[in-house]
Amino acid sequence: MYTVESRAIPNMIDGLKPVQRFYLYSSLLNSKRDFKKVSAVAGIISDYGYNHGEASAAGAGQLMAATWNNNVCLVEGRGSFGTRLVQEPGAARYVYTRVHNNFEKYVKDMDLSPVHNDPEHEPPSYYLPVIPLVLANGTKGIATGFATNILPRSPNDLSRAVREYLLNGNIANRLPVSFPEFSGSVTYDIENKRFIVNGTFKRNSKTVLTITEVPYGYDRESYVKVLNRLEDDNDIVSYEDKCDKQGFKFEIKLKLASANAWTDERIVRKFKLSKPLSENLTVIDQNGKLREYDDERDLIKDFCEFRMSVLQKRIELRLVEAAEEIRWLKVKMEFIQAILNDKIIFKDRKKKDVGNQILENTSATSDDVDRLLRINIMSLTNEMVRDLSKDIVKAEKDVRYWTATTPKKQFMLDLEEIQ
Repeated sequence: MYTVESRAIPNMIDGLKPVQRFYLYSSLLNSKRDFKKVSAVAGIISDYGYNHGEASAAGAGQLMAATWNNNVCLVEGRGSFGTRLVQEPGAARYVYTRVHNNFEKYVKDMDLSPVHNDPEHEPPSYYLPVIPLVLANGTKGIATGFATNILPRSPNDLSRAVREYLLNGNIANRLPVSFPEFSGSVTYDIENKRFIVNGTFKRNSKTVLTITEVPYGYDRESYVKVLNRLEDDNDIVSYEDKCDKQGFKFEIKLKLASANAWTDERIVRKFKLSKPLSENLTVIDQNGKLREYDDERDLIKDFCEFRMSVLQKRIELRLVEAAEEIRWLKVKMEFIQAILNDKIIFKDRKKKDVGNQILENTSATSDDVDRLLRINIMSLTNEMVRDLSKDIVKAEKDVRYWTATTPKKQFMLDLEEIQ
């Protein structure tokens, strides 16, 4: 189970494997705003409790920054991080990353992220995103006796599904698979319970066709092998590789004598333009237990229920914080008023005596005394008392807001921010 939980299978809540979470944690500490070499970000994560080598951490960081590999990048790259045509990134010492703006957009409640049960493991057990990012980016993993192969969905579709569940308690339709930077189509084979990924082509003439997209998973080199085999088997006359920054493009020349035999179905079959993919929704849940789902909607429902419990904690925490803010503002105001009214005298008094005066003339606790004594003397004015009074009114308004709100309302507000 160590390999399952600690290396191979992603967490259901944030969609990350531990190495990815370590890389993200290191980025938050060392390259939140400024780009830093991948090798440097990965090289330091052993200090945070990661013990499986810098190379694996660097590889994870490079994939996290690859736009062709993620619908929601949590790490932003500068340099070559590969494309669908050529997926290999530049060397870790030559490419840079920093935390992507998506992190603040999609991940909330950092103060509520659970602490890992291993004291040497500094990153949290998982981060707390607004939608199940494990379904947004998809992932693969193999461990002893277990495997996962989660196909990616559009963040917009996930947001709609989450909203539908919050409003109706159910998600009517399955979510379509949506690969990043892919212009083909994905259909679902109900009978065989698998997805079919389809490339695209167009007929230029009776003997010429152009392949404009190939099934996700092929890169340029692997698809050229398909075309070389067709050419070697004398199925086609030739092909011309016209791939560019816009994506895949191969122009195929067919034999005139057999041109009529090239039906659409035969083209799809011979040119490998249709690829079946099975999905295995195996994840680690919020309790560190292995979970398997048959339908992504069930995972979304469980995610939503857990997210609602987190949002209840958010409300409770904000109420505690607001109440403490009001208490402190009142203590501070009482302290200044007592000084202005000569109830607290500093001249020729020891610190202990001043502290006793504070406790006698305000509602301060003994823990507040040192904090009050550090207040700048320029703040001991009637003007500051008026400002504190306004701050108290504002804090009381916050209490009313957090008292009236609900986890569902907070969830909806979070979803609005990611639209």
